[in-house]
Amino acid sequence: MPFIGSAQTKTWYNWKGFPLEVFEKPDVKSRQIGTLAKGSKVDVVEFNKNSFFPIYLCYYGDTVTTRPEQYADNEKHVYTLKSEWAKVVHNNKEGYVPAAFLVHIPIKTIHKKKTSDEYIPDIPISDALKGYLGKPLTYKKQQLEKQDKDEIHFSESYTFNGGYTYKAVQQYMEEGGAGGETHTLFLPSFSLHEAVLFLLELQNARAYRPEDVKSFNKLKSAYDYFSWWYQTVNYDDDGNEVKSANMYNFQYNSEGGGSGVKFIQKKDGVEVEYSFGGC
Repeated sequence: MPFIGSAQTKTWYNWKGFPLEVFEKPDVKSRQIGTLAKGSKVDVVEFNKNSFFPIYLCYYGDTVTTRPEQYADNEKHVYTLKSEWAKVVHNNKEGYVPAAFLVHIPIKTIHKKKTSDEYIPDIPISDALKGYLGKPLTYKKQQLEKQDKDEIHFSESYTFNGGYTYKAVQQYMEEGGAGGETHTLFLPSFSLHEAVLFLLELQNARAYRPEDVKSFNKLKSAYDYFSWWYQTVNYDDDGNEVKSANMYNFQYNSEGGGSGVKFIQKKDGVEVEYSFGGC
């Protein structure tokens, strides 16, 4: 689905994760006329709907999808996010950048860990959200049904200014035992690509990337740290196939566990459901 932007908001921000290349024309093969610093403001004149730049969402953008030892438990599908081009003003000149690198809110420095040998978030998602949205308007913790006295099963719900909501459900057989978590966010006024970049930033995803993975993507960006495969067929909890033009489901399975993320586009924003678990 193409990125749908609105030139009503003139100021956007570079969430590429790296300096953003500015091109003379809406084509990466055209002359590069400059760069915009990571996190900097971007003055958008208009969005060009006549040409698109592809962003490939899959397991770290991996081009090597034939390694059965690593991908035996996964359907290896790639989702192509078609980005419009944004006409921008840079050094008093007009140029073009892929709009899928732009988000309508400023990026913030909320993570301390820069790199890691494995993916371990340095702060909880709730704390990362507070770094962006401030103090919650409401907070509720609720104990949920347990099958055993040692089981951990509860939910935490938050609301924030601007219509943002967040709910986390944790369920483990015991402290440090098998189980998993589901984190659901509603991001008002966000487009699909903005929701993807926002989740990757909350996760501090750029702290880790497998060394032997190469990317499909032509421009290095935060999307290269996306760590799931696209699911072409979706099912509900009862195993029934679910068809939805506005739902994008991604998963990654490994021995002993797995994780996934689901993006659901709604008329007033995007719902993100991020889950993981294992034994």
